[in-house]
Amino acid sequence: MLERILGAVSYGIYTMSIIELGERFTGSTLVAGNAAFSLMWGVGGIAVAPLAGTAMDVLGAGGLPITLGLMCLALAIASVVGRRSA
Repeated sequence: MLERILGAVSYGIYTMSIIELGERFTGSTLVAGNAAFSLMWGVGGIAVAPLAGTAMDVLGAGGLPITLGLMCLALAIASVVGRRSA
């Protein structure tokens, strides 16, 4: 059950990020921002897969939801810190 919730949250993060990008930027900055976002999303997909695999080797099947939960927590903390700085 937790895996489904975290999966839905992950897709929601992507969707909301693209919406936020579209609301903040226009024209060539939107294109550049979308390219940067896509690049970082891909890097995250490549980097987190081995991390989650290692967590699953160490912790068992529960390593995946723990990894996803920690990533969501890191995003939430970065969002709060970013909003306070702005």
